[in-house]
Amino acid sequence: MPASSHDTVQSGTPEPASACASVLSVRGLRKAFGGNVAVDGVDFDVYAGEMLALIGPNGAGKSTTFNMVGGQLRASGGSVRFRGSELLDLSARRIARLGVGRTFQIAAVFGSMTVCQNVQMALLAARRHVYSFWRQAGAQQHAQALQLLRQVGMREQAQRPCSELAYGDVKRVELAMALAGDPTLLLMDEPAAGMAPQERKALFELIRGLARARGMAVLFTEHSMDVVFDYADRIIVLARGRLIAQGSVGEVRAHPEVRRVYFGSGASFEASAIASGIGGSLSTAQPPHGAQTVARQGEGIPVGAARPPEGAAGPAALLDVRHLNAWYGAAQILFDVALQVGRGEIVALMGRNGAGKSSTLKAVMGLMPRVSGEVSFMGQPLADRRSFRIARRGLGYVPEDRRVFTELTVEQNLETGRQAPRAWPAGGAAPAWSLDALYELFPVLAGLRRRQAGTLSGGEQQMLTIARTLMGNPYLVLLDEPSEGVAPVIVEQIAAMLLELKRHGVGVLLSEQNLHFAQRVADRAYVLEKGVLRHEGGMAELARNGAVLRAYLGI
Repeated sequence: MPASSHDTVQSGTPEPASACASVLSVRGLRKAFGGNVAVDGVDFDVYAGEMLALIGPNGAGKSTTFNMVGGQLRASGGSVRFRGSELLDLSARRIARLGVGRTFQIAAVFGSMTVCQNVQMALLAARRHVYSFWRQAGAQQHAQALQLLRQVGMREQAQRPCSELAYGDVKRVELAMALAGDPTLLLMDEPAAGMAPQERKALFELIRGLARARGMAVLFTEHSMDVVFDYADRIIVLARGRLIAQGSVGEVRAHPEVRRVYFGSGASFEASAIASGIGGSLSTAQPPHGAQTVARQGEGIPVGAARPPEGAAGPAALLDVRHLNAWYGAAQILFDVALQVGRGEIVALMGRNGAGKSSTLKAVMGLMPRVSGEVSFMGQPLADRRSFRIARRGLGYVPEDRRVFTELTVEQNLETGRQAPRAWPAGGAAPAWSLDALYELFPVLAGLRRRQAGTLSGGEQQMLTIARTLMGNPYLVLLDEPSEGVAPVIVEQIAAMLLELKRHGVGVLLSEQNLHFAQRVADRAYVLEKGVLRHEGGMAELARNGAVLRAYLGI
């Protein structure tokens, strides 16, 4: 492989057989947005049959690099050569027709069309047969579509509408669509995002098999370190737009700068719970820096969890939900859900995609169109209250989709969430958050306080939405998928923040798929499947319950 001028780790593994002629060669790639340089002189190669992981902290320039290679974004400088041809001046459509396939973090399929029809459309577009006066589209490329679906394990579901599929199956359909153009290079943007562990493993086994069989180069971005470490042949790491390391999995994992800016302590992915898959002990994991910790005292107190403050006895439950049902139109989503969250308690609401976790939080917050049941907060019913009134009572909500005011600065976004200090009903001041306190909790936001929120990375926006909610001085926070799509070091910061809230007596209802993250912070857990509560109990007990983990969490 060509030597790089960057401070990188050079791999000691054998070079690919095709190293003399890389499929993709990137040199001096640069992108500036006004005065902000997002990508600064990046060099790397991808070889036939190789799976190359592009990782780095949020805001490192990964998505920008990805989009420049794929033609979705025009570069400010440098070179991107695919099989010897320059790509930088070409549109995304022309790049695709040269043999570059693409999948997206949010799967792009037509929900109202069948699985087969989606792949047929991709085949027609790849072959430029988008219109025929004499033949209906449904009769074209049918056999070829079925063959692709067979390769990705979706042949038996060919006639099902994509809207009815599980999320992991939607990802397989999108992969079949990307393969329709017979790509030599496949670009995959966080392909495992939102998938259960078993689904992630199955998808990457499939991708690796296709890459080897077809001699197809694969460049992928991913925050799930289990699949990166298990399936990447090499790793390249970006930070602040620059390439800081490249090499084998072992070399990159040991690189001190990568550990500092991206992996953190490694506690968010290196415990034996990840290695064993089921019921691993957390005895080797270290709690987040600065968190007050206690030894395990039995069920419901995981390692790293902080005790509620002394004298924090308040209502039996800050939040009490009973017989909660919810609908989208005529479709019922939740079925008699019941749960409680106490003062100074972190409760995890767990399940696969589509299980009803986000819908439960929205129903509690008054954001579902049709709801029945009983929801009490601070001992008072929340029936027939609008969401902004619920927020004013001290119930905070952090949505999964990181809604920020893109034209406002970070500090202006925080000010929009400001509410007056509160007191506990039984007496004593409730936690009150200031800008300075939030900047101390999330130091990265302090350096970005004058930046427009729309220019922040996904992880930075995640921190901003959490901090903005805390500006409302809530008694209890509803937090939807906080670890999804963010770097390990940010996950550690979020864990530390949750334990700090717990220490101050704030309750947290946490919607989460990441078992290891939930183990680190939660006292108790509820498990949902298709809107039905299937399990409840201590977090430590759930982590040891292999039957529940396999059946409802895909672990």
